[in-house]
Amino acid sequence: MRLKREHAILLSGLIWMGIGILLLIKGRQYLIDGGNTVINGTEQGFSLIGKISQYTKSPELAALILICAALLIGFFKGRVVFKRTVNRVVARIRSQPSPVQLNSIYSKGYLLLIGGMMLLGMSFKYLPLPLDVKGFVDFAVGSALINGAMLYFRAAIAPPKKAL
Repeated sequence: MRLKREHAILLSGLIWMGIGILLLIKGRQYLIDGGNTVINGTEQGFSLIGKISQYTKSPELAALILICAALLIGFFKGRVVFKRTVNRVVARIRSQPSPVQLNSIYSKGYLLLIGGMMLLGMSFKYLPLPLDVKGFVDFAVGSALINGAMLYFRAAIAPPKKAL
């Protein structure tokens, strides 16, 4: 399958956006479940919501603080860390002759990196971490991926930069 350069960039952004939304939904559920254990008094071991609610006197406010912190961390990760990745992928796509073949959009190293992150994310489910910690991490990564997707979308509609 062949795509125009702009469509290949949009496809990359849509993939990041979709995965980011799925992680936000998954993280939200983890935070809800972790918050419910604090509210019901059934949490065992460490709980971020439990620790923060010692200061806020409200598990709901503690969960809101966690969500805001995760969104902030995700925003900065998306703007700083993922910006380099997006620029590299966009430059690779734009360097290829149009239309771009679907299997040549990403380098093998990038695909291995994505596969490794997927394995890490899938194994994350089985790690003995508190639910609210898992929710916090999923929320932060999902937010970062959505911010990275926005960078892809901007790159797709922006004219290519000309070499000086």
